[in-house]
Amino acid sequence: MYALRRLVTCLVLIVFAVVSTFPTFAQQPTGTPGSPGATTTIDGKQLPAPDPKFGGVIKDDALQSKPWWAPRVVPPKGAPNILLVMTDDSGFGG
Repeated sequence: MYALRRLVTCLVLIVFAVVSTFPTFAQQPTGTPGSPGATTTIDGKQLPAPDPKFGGVIKDDALQSKPWWAPRVVPPKGAPNILLVMTDDSGFGG
């Protein structure tokens, strides 16, 4: 079990070292903000990305309200295709 934890820790550090060598990108929104087709990229320093502030208007009547959709998060162009899986004490507790 100790060897497995050590191996996972080493793999996480290697992945972090590889990912940290890529340039970071600021948020890059595309499309009309608040529309269903809007997208954005994140810098990846916080995963999952924090929810954006609601940009719509909620009134008593649906006709007076303004709809708003959060932008869909997409990777920046040229981003590496890396999957990071982290587990901690994933066995059964007793």
